Amino acid sequence: MATYTAFVRSNYFEVRDATEFEAFCKKWDIELIRGGADDALFGFLGNGDSGIPSTYYDSDKGDWLDGDFLKDLSTHLAAGWVAIVREIGYEKMRYLVGCSVAINWLGATLEVSLDDIYEDAKRLGKLITHCEY
Repeated sequence: MATYTAFVRSNYFEVRDATEFEAFCKKWDIELIRGGADDALFGFLGNGDSGIPSTYYDSDKGDWLDGDFLKDLSTHLAAGWVAIVREIGYEKMRYLVGCSVAINWLGATLEVSLDDIYEDAKRLGKLITHCEY
């Protein structure tokens, strides 16, 4: 049995409070990155190979807790800003996957997946197999 390995990163965006965003990154165990003119914008990279986080460690409770990473992220975005969170992953060469999620400062989201191509490809012909085994 193969292990699924996933990577995640974001674009750069403005945050409401740099100190609070740094605490958010520590909570979710992601690496804070800076970019844009004069490194005034923020973003993140995943630590390890688990993709978009779904749990975080609560040291007060001494346990891993489920959470909503994207909703939590949206609360840190400055008004008008949209974060793009991209995850790519693989399990050996059986499955290659990828998705991008856009989330705004109000928590509204859009998502696209590499698998969306299959529906669009039907415009080109009917005989289509999946890129997997």
